[in-house]
Amino acid sequence: MGKRLLASALFAGLLAGLVSAALQHWMTTPLILQAELYESGEMVHGAAHAHDGAHAHEGGHDHGAVGAAASGHAHDHDHGDEVGLTERAANTFMMTLVAMAGFGLLLTAGFALAERLGAGRVGLREGLMWGAAGFACTQLLTGAGLPPELPGSAAAPLLERQIWWTLTALLSAAGLAVLAWAPNPARWLGLALLALPHAIGAPHPEELWGGAPPELAGLFVARSLLIGAVGWTVLGAAAGWLWSDERRAA
Repeated sequence: MGKRLLASALFAGLLAGLVSAALQHWMTTPLILQAELYESGEMVHGAAHAHDGAHAHEGGHDHGAVGAAASGHAHDHDHGDEVGLTERAANTFMMTLVAMAGFGLLLTAGFALAERLGAGRVGLREGLMWGAAGFACTQLLTGAGLPPELPGSAAAPLLERQIWWTLTALLSAAGLAVLAWAPNPARWLGLALLALPHAIGAPHPEELWGGAPPELAGLFVARSLLIGAVGWTVLGAAAGWLWSDERRAA
């Protein structure tokens, strides 16, 4: 039974990973590529766009011998870009699968612990609730302090962000567990655990800046959270259903 449950957890994670990776490729990868154009200076926005456009018109356009000589180099550059994009897409795809498979194992371990502690049987409905809690802990509550960022955005040092994110995810999980299962007087502790990392405050740079328009950054945050919600819903539903199915088979 243990091996079957492990396989079920991995299957649920891989299924959620496939859904998440497909949504990322469709919804957020184009935004990242566009943000990289702003980061490199190939695209500008606002007043800078008008200013650069004026200079471009003053200088005119030369499509003669220089353009012809550069065409071969441009073709090679585009081919290299296509290869690089394919590799990046494959890496993102694999990382998403691995991450969701890991979350599937954690979710299944949580099912086992909850049932052992007498918190009730886990099925499809309970799996959906666990998935919602997982989304809240790893993306919604962490994103309240450190929202998903586009390339070229101002950010605090990576280690500081990783520490705060991990602390927030763990305290959020503990807080939700207290709210769900602790006696009524102790539930204030759950609220305190949820609020603590935000009272400490997420690390942010002294100055905020970024090459991409704020509208693009906002769209990226919204789509990232939507993908996370869908992925965790699929993960919770699949893991809960497979858990109850394997238990019945045993």
